[in-house]
Amino acid sequence: MQYDIVVKSLSKSYQSKGIIKNALSNVTLNIPQGKIFCIMGSSGSGKSTLLKILGGIEKPTSGTVYINGTNMADYKQQDYDRYRQMTVGYVFQDFNLLEGLTLKENIILPLTLQKLNEVEIQRKYTDILRCVDIRYCENNYPEQSSGGEQQRAAICRAIIKTPKLILADEPTGSLDNVNTKAILNTFVNIRETMRATIVLVTHDAVVASYCDTVVFIENGKICDTLRKEGTTQSFYDRLVTVSSKVRGVI
Repeated sequence: MQYDIVVKSLSKSYQSKGIIKNALSNVTLNIPQGKIFCIMGSSGSGKSTLLKILGGIEKPTSGTVYINGTNMADYKQQDYDRYRQMTVGYVFQDFNLLEGLTLKENIILPLTLQKLNEVEIQRKYTDILRCVDIRYCENNYPEQSSGGEQQRAAICRAIIKTPKLILADEPTGSLDNVNTKAILNTFVNIRETMRATIVLVTHDAVVASYCDTVVFIENGKICDTLRKEGTTQSFYDRLVTVSSKVRGVI
């Protein structure tokens, strides 16, 4: 089944001390199934707010979000809970691993909370190693692991429940160049192996160059869209040029 996300005329505003701030304004976009879709923008542009709405963490002020043809406005609370637990996998910049658990224990935690039996948990764990092989450090604790190892564990935790949608908020922001490329190749492998839709938020053109489609957002509005054609390097060059124009650098 094709898994599309359709966003129409989406707006989100917050009120603080009597002042209304528009985080998103009239955002419209379509995210096709099985692609790596990037939301690119500077800090405070609204990209993380958009990701939270797609993940069912926040609700829009106005506009609609359709998940595989269903309007999220029709969701009841239990629908939101089920959507977040079963449909979406989250990857964050700061890993969000529990220090008292090994990397493997962190990875299988969502299944443990679902009270799956040990045989089923091990089967699912073995399956995800086809996408991200972390066996060599699975018994290490987070404080014993590098940033790249922790992020790979966080990605494994996100995909172990086989989500249809993976949301990644600045997933390489805490990593060096070597680990950044390794994590990006991991996302590409997941896209090819699991056919999951990946929505990735970043301000980095290198990260965006690994994606299939990139939308640029500034001041809560979509400014431009680029689709990958040719090599990753040529796409990167186009991204840098458009990003500079969007931000008024050139």
